[in-house]
Amino acid sequence: MANGFLFDVKVIELGDEKGEFCGKLFAGAGADVIKIEPPGGGPTRAFGPFYKDQPDPDRSLYFWNYNLAKRGVTLDIARTEGAAILRKLLVGAAVLLDSTPLDTLENLGLDWAALQQLNPGLVYVRITPFGRSGPWRDLKGSDLVHLALGGEMMLCGYDPQPDGTYDTPPIAPQMWHASHITGNQAFIAALGALIARAETGEGDMIDVPVHQAVSVCTEVDIPYWIYSHTPCLRQTGRHGFPQIGPPSQHKAKDGRYCNVVANPFPGGRETMIAFLKELGHAGDLEDEKYKDPANLIGFEFVHHFARIQAEAVAAFPAEELWRKAQDRGIPWVPVRHPEENLDEEQWKVRGTFGDVHHPELGETLRYGIAPTRAEECPWRMGPRAPLVGEHNEAVFCGELGLTREELRRLKDARII
Repeated sequence: MANGFLFDVKVIELGDEKGEFCGKLFAGAGADVIKIEPPGGGPTRAFGPFYKDQPDPDRSLYFWNYNLAKRGVTLDIARTEGAAILRKLLVGAAVLLDSTPLDTLENLGLDWAALQQLNPGLVYVRITPFGRSGPWRDLKGSDLVHLALGGEMMLCGYDPQPDGTYDTPPIAPQMWHASHITGNQAFIAALGALIARAETGEGDMIDVPVHQAVSVCTEVDIPYWIYSHTPCLRQTGRHGFPQIGPPSQHKAKDGRYCNVVANPFPGGRETMIAFLKELGHAGDLEDEKYKDPANLIGFEFVHHFARIQAEAVAAFPAEELWRKAQDRGIPWVPVRHPEENLDEEQWKVRGTFGDVHHPELGETLRYGIAPTRAEECPWRMGPRAPLVGEHNEAVFCGELGLTREELRRLKDARII
């Protein structure tokens, strides 16, 4: 295994898409993540799209992405022998990442008290739709349900009509966004528990409802409602806010869009006006009245300022314009297609994307890998996601001591 700052941490991962991104973060940070799937493979192997449009449990692009750098075993934990093997795995683990249906482990006699007795230092990360307690504990969820119920969708979409009503529906920000929010929060909490364990030797249980994680990620929406009962309004390509602000994305000469500073930023007003003048599109910003700071604030001015910026953006190609702006320290950028990032020099230097070899295909494919950069602890760049049951022998025989004959018997019995 490649080194990372969690190089000595073993994680047992159980469950579905709710926890896979969290497991990916553990694996990327250097942990030995052993993903346990039912015999034949887990449900997310059926998520498309598939490599070269050929549906197969070992060709899901979704599964490849979210299970990079993990090891994979198959095990029916609902069977007596399967549950016994799970117990052996948990004895040597630092973290149990569990997103199985509610009460799955409890029904196997592995509630938190039993897990503490089995492994007092275990950090148990339990991800559920609505939590282990409360009146909603048994309700079902999905990525779309959580993004809607948590509030993200209400803040994502297009501007309202002039009368303040919307003729377009809310929009989910992206696929699996709820799992990303939850996975990040769960990972951070688990790191805190591991740090505490290093001091005390004791583990901890971290209860992570997806609904709770998502509901606290709506920026200013909840504070505005709590303190003043003021709703925030969704706005095209910008943050939700109680008032409809000026547009910040304008079409460039080449048909692309540029994302611009919506108003003269503090300390940069003179720089901004000088830049617009250089472009030949400063409008009336050099008029005497704008020497009075009182005329540079308020919604009427920022909307006027946005119209002047739109004229400037329309006169230049997007890539040319953002280079000109950046040379003056002005944070304007083009809105890029996702694939345009793959060969960007900035991401190459930071190791954001990496090439991962698939030996069974004889091909090397590019992945989005490192969400952060630590100079002394580089993010793990592979190996590729495990094939179904790929590490059964290495884990069950090599680490737990089962014989190959026992392994064959368990396979014939559909326990692995």
